[in-house]
Amino acid sequence: MSIPTKSVKITPAIMIGGSGTRLWPLSRSNMPKQFLQLVDDRSLFQNTLARVNDAMFSAPWLLTSRAFIDMVNVQARQMEQEFAGIVLEPLQRGTAAALAAVAVAASEGDADALVLAMPADHVIDDPALFLEAVKKAVPLAESSKIVTFGIVPSEPETGFGYIRPGEPYVVDGEELGALVNQPGGFLEKPDLERAKQFVEMGYLWNAGIFLFRASALVEELKRHAPAVYEAVAASIAGGTSRDLGSHMLLMPAEEHFARCPLDIPIDTAVLEKSANVAVVPCDDIGWADIGSLSALWDISDKDENGNVLRGDSFVSQSRNCLVHAQSGRRVVLSHIEDIMVIDSEDAVVVLPKAQAQRVKEIVNSLKKMDAPEVSFTRSALKSWGAVKIDRSYGDSQVCAVSFQGKNSVTYMVSGAERETWLLHGDQRAEYGVDGHFTPFVSGNPVSFSRGQVVTIRNASGLSEFTYVRKDPDLNWKIDDWFPQVAEVEAPKVRLG
Repeated sequence: MSIPTKSVKITPAIMIGGSGTRLWPLSRSNMPKQFLQLVDDRSLFQNTLARVNDAMFSAPWLLTSRAFIDMVNVQARQMEQEFAGIVLEPLQRGTAAALAAVAVAASEGDADALVLAMPADHVIDDPALFLEAVKKAVPLAESSKIVTFGIVPSEPETGFGYIRPGEPYVVDGEELGALVNQPGGFLEKPDLERAKQFVEMGYLWNAGIFLFRASALVEELKRHAPAVYEAVAASIAGGTSRDLGSHMLLMPAEEHFARCPLDIPIDTAVLEKSANVAVVPCDDIGWADIGSLSALWDISDKDENGNVLRGDSFVSQSRNCLVHAQSGRRVVLSHIEDIMVIDSEDAVVVLPKAQAQRVKEIVNSLKKMDAPEVSFTRSALKSWGAVKIDRSYGDSQVCAVSFQGKNSVTYMVSGAERETWLLHGDQRAEYGVDGHFTPFVSGNPVSFSRGQVVTIRNASGLSEFTYVRKDPDLNWKIDDWFPQVAEVEAPKVRLG
């Protein structure tokens, strides 16, 4: 199983994962920060896609899990930007396994392929400057160096790892970067005093963005992390693929991938041991890894009183506050300072900005209460539309379901004893059971029972339904509604 590449261009590999609790309640396990609109009207993932929409790159590959595949497809489609394929990571095993999957699959297509691997959730305010850094890194990567991009620190920061640049790497009289020598080339997150020392000594923040020749990373994995390499190589060899028309879907074999050591980062697996690592400094690219709600305030545009306001909000006689309103309610602040108010669809958090790190404690306490709001939203995007829980009463849940374009879903009714669909307005859609299709009539309810296999097809630009689940299993996550029978049960084709 291989990633087709074009050796004359760089192949972007965008890593889309994460648990999504550091920015709770904005982010959740099923809606991590890369899918959120945190800095502008596009998500962080969409901005990452736009960043590699350049002539120096081939169409990107996306590395994600089954949990996020609908979100990935929907947000990429909103951008009207093509991507070459998706590598469906069977299990989360850390960045070493993720990058190994990309490197092994790419090297089988073209051992000389240059791959730019980057997380989907970073902020880069000046993409043009970042692309200049990538161009500078190409000669290093072509000489079989694994290149990491180091951010020139704006201040002592205890939340990032650091890189110690070594001997300058010079080509034709131009200093392109520096070698990274071990031991001590990569340093863990320091305390404040050591962070100050690191900045004074010219150390760089470790951004976790890499450029490498596919075969070069494979060789370093074989040498320094053989357990990771062997498990991933077996999962790629035993994997399956599907041609979905607009892109390829590559699925490494789970039974082999599961043998990867758990949560091993690429830094400790390879970079801290390799003699073939280099760093290219990035200055003034406006890089940020939003690790807390207060960090969101730090990087955002502010009004004349230092307030950051998103959504429907009104602020009076207040300074240095963060308001993120996404529930449809208006949030009003008056005569306060340094406060964060996050009004999500199902939770409101009010916290002093200086106490942003306490979100982790709050989340842990809510987990002990089995609060569903910790992990899951009340709405979900699907490849064919969207679903949202409006309210629950008695033994029923009332939801809104919408279909975009001429899309359909085939699924088995589960997680509830019965469900009822009610089409709105003059929209056109039909339902099928046992191969027989019948048009929905606006205002006339149609019910299905547990175990039935149902197809809902949209015949207009937009169809909207009220959707009622009778006697629902409240342990079911909204992401698990409407599992595609065609996807789950389709025959898998072994790659040659």
